[in-house]
Order: sequence, then structure tokens, then C-alpha cells
Amino acid sequence: MSAGAQQEAPTSKQPNALPQCGFGTEVAFANLVNGNPFLFRVHTPKSQPQDRDSTDPLFLGGKYNDDLSSSTFCSEIPFAPPSTKLSEATYADVVRHMDWTTRSTSPYVSTSFSFAWAVWEGIRRYHFNVKHDVEIAVIDARAVADRAVTAAELLMKGSPKDRHKDHWKWHRFATEAQDVLVWGHIPGSAVLASIPILKVVSRLPSYFLEPDSPDVKCTPLGRLAWDYTNKKLSYRQFCQTMSDRFLRNPIDRRLRDTTAGSVRLAICLLRPYIHKRVTEDFSMASANVCDLAYVIACWPGQWWAREHPEIRDLVKCIVHVVGEEMRETKRIRTSTDASRMQEIVGGLEQLAQAYERKARERMMAPLLTPPCQSPSSSMPGSPTVKSDDWGTASTTSTLSLSVMASKSIQTDNDLPSPPSPAKEVPPSPSTVSALPTPTPIIAKPEIPSSPISGVSPSRVTKETPVPADPNETSMFSEVLARTASCFMTGFFIGSFITLCIFSTHRRELANHLT
Repeated sequence: MSAGAQQEAPTSKQPNALPQCGFGTEVAFANLVNGNPFLFRVHTPKSQPQDRDSTDPLFLGGKYNDDLSSSTFCSEIPFAPPSTKLSEATYADVVRHMDWTTRSTSPYVSTSFSFAWAVWEGIRRYHFNVKHDVEIAVIDARAVADRAVTAAELLMKGSPKDRHKDHWKWHRFATEAQDVLVWGHIPGSAVLASIPILKVVSRLPSYFLEPDSPDVKCTPLGRLAWDYTNKKLSYRQFCQTMSDRFLRNPIDRRLRDTTAGSVRLAICLLRPYIHKRVTEDFSMASANVCDLAYVIACWPGQWWAREHPEIRDLVKCIVHVVGEEMRETKRIRTSTDASRMQEIVGGLEQLAQAYERKARERMMAPLLTPPCQSPSSSMPGSPTVKSDDWGTASTTSTLSLSVMASKSIQTDNDLPSPPSPAKEVPPSPSTVSALPTPTPIIAKPEIPSSPISGVSPSRVTKETPVPADPNETSMFSEVLARTASCFMTGFFIGSFITLCIFSTHRRELANHLT
């Protein structure tokens, strides 16, 4: 019995399991979806809006021209039940979709039951097409079961006299690719993940790849075990080549490819979905990975997998261990990020307190500073007054003299000064500095009554410093305190929201807060 014939019989644990290439006795999608829960689509991703809802269509039929606001889409999707459309589907509809000249008017989206066909087709498009951003999308088949049908099922509706001239070519393609047509659209909630083809190539089991050797080309596709550059290579020939390579491997390598290798590829295809659901719904995430890994394990030889029932148990154990490790790593990372955020918040709080303390000290400094001494005391040769009463009076007089001199200088700068008498000589700075011991004469109020032309503004400014305005310092401190308070409040609220998002007990937190 050949390997292809041995794969036709479905296993008891996987009802209506599909063979490696084509369909068995069953072609109806409704009877195949339970044993084959995943669909695969090769596509070039398009830019999506940031505020796109998960229920919005991610893949659309060509009839709608990828325009969500078009009148045809808005009129047909909400008001026409998919089951009605599928029951009314005709042979002409599938011909319109299969013919590339009229595919733009078809309401269907093409997918496949076979992950291997998606890999083969994706690499072919990557090599021959101009665009290299090719991805494989993994779709939940049960989420679109009400609007999906196999292309072979629709082609069987055509009578011999109504068949297109390319009928059998399309039938062969639809059968080999296990083609499934989804009416209307595929919502984003049904798409589990979408992975670039090059990332998938690096995670393929060993029978898809050549062993490492100096002769292998150092290119992204250099290790592939089939001639992907040959346009005449059919998918059926590709399947036969991969099965032969798998059966030529020793039994330990076969077991490794059908367990660890299958789990590795399944995790690669579902990586975004796993990272999103591993902490939210671990049982559902691990079940989906196990189902996909077992589909991959059975693909190269169903009869061999049936003879080794321990494969399913090994796959479950590997998935469970990997999932637990991913969940623990995510929990530790979340805890580390939370601790780091707490340290940052604590440091910012200390910095704000220190800055507020310095601002308060600057604001209080003019009030706590003792009265400044007379400028004459800083001059060289000036005697020091030891009497408290006399010192107080001298300091007060000097301060009054300085203020009045400043006002007089400011008035002289604004208005032209009157001509001074010819015989009157203003006192020079040397004369002022040469005065004897301090006497009440320097505090006489009549000195600033006449213009003091011998004293320069710069000297008065240096000798009598103007204290800072307490109002400006208070306003600056208040603005700074408000800014720091707003920043700290926003940071604490953001940290709390982040902790609630990543916490496994966020429902209890939400109930407690509400």
C-alpha cells in the first residue's frame, strides 16, 4: 500500500481528517470543520486604521473593492444572511471566482484547509512576485462556518452541458489546495494571527529543509528541500517529495519532527495569539496550539501518526510546558516592570520634594536675611562702630541715603540737569572716602536734596543690592508645584491602569473599585 493511500483513512480521534493532498470521500465544509478547525490564507497585508474594531472585516471579497463604506457592502452584509447566500450559490458564482478575469466581481474570499499548501504558495509568491511582504493568516474555521463552502462542493453543482472549458483545471486546483470560499468577508476577530513567510520558513520541520552544509546557499530560502524556482512543480509533486523525505528519516527524527517540530511551527503560526491569550485564557490557547500542532504532525504521514498514538500526548505535554513557561515569564516581566515604575515614581517624588524645598528656601531668603551694612564700612580705612545704638542709626541713615540717591539719579537721567554754579565744585569720591570717623553728618537729610553728580549709577547699584521680589518667587514656586503635581498624578494614574491591564486579578480590582 502506498503512502498516499494509507493517508486516506481518517483516524478515530480526528473525524473527517483531510489527507495530505486533496479531499477524501467528504467535500462538504460543514462536515469537515469539526476535524479541521483552521483555515489558512496567503496574502499581502494592507494598512489598517489604528482604531479598527476587531469585528471589522479584515479580508473582503473582490466584489466590494476593499471599501468598507461602499454601498454594495453596506447593503448586502447586514441584510443578507450568509446561509441564504450559500444556499443560493450557483455554478456561475464559483466560475466567476475561479476565472481570474472576473474574480474582481466575486463576493468570495479564498482560503485553504492545508497549512502546507499555504507554505508552498507563499514561497512561490515570494520568489516570483515583485512584492515580498507575503504573510500567512491563520483563521478560526468555526468562526466563519456560517458563510464558508468548499470550492469543490460548488463545482459539483455544474451540469456537464454547463461546465466551463476550464472546469477540470479548476477542479484539480480546488481539490489539491483544499480550497474553501468564504462569502462576503472575514472579520478580524476570526483571524488568530498573521505571520510573514520568512519567519515561517525558519520554523519548518526538518523534512522541509536541507541539512546545514557549506553547499547550502546563504539566502532566506536557501535551505528549502524542494525546487521552488521550478514553475512546473505542482503541489501534488511537492507533497510526494516531502513525504518521501519524512519516511527516509530515522525513527527518532520522525518522532522529533512530529512532536517538537510540529509544536515549534504551530507556536510560530499562532505567536501573537498565544502571547495575547496565555494569561487571559490559558486552556483555550493551549488547546488551539495542540490542535494545530497535531494537524502538522499528521500531514507527512497519517498512517505513521496513527501507529504512534503517543504523539498526541507528547504534543499536549510540550504545549503545556511551553505555555506555563511563557505565562511565568510574562508574569515576572510584568512584576519587574511594575517595580521599576514604582522606583521611577519614587525618584520623581523625591526630586519634586527637593525642588519644592529649594524654592521655598529661596522665597524665604529675603525675609530671613539681616539688614545690610553701610557701604562706608566696606571701604578701606573705614573704622568699625561698636556701639549698638550708633550702629543702628548709622545703618538706617545709610540705607535711606542710598535709596534717596538712587531716586535722585533716576530723576537726573529722565530730566536735563540744571547748570551748576561756576564756583561750586561737587565732592569727589576721594573726598567722600577720606572723611573722618563716622559722624551724624553722613546721615543729614539735606545731602540728597542737591544733585549728587559725583556718584555714578553703577557704584550705587553695586553698593545697594536690590532684593528679589517675593511675589515673583512665590508665583514661580506655585507654578512649579502645580506642574509637578499634575505630572505625578498623571504618572500614578497611568501606572495604576497599566498594572490593572497586566494583572491577572484585574476583574477583582474593577469590582472593588466600582
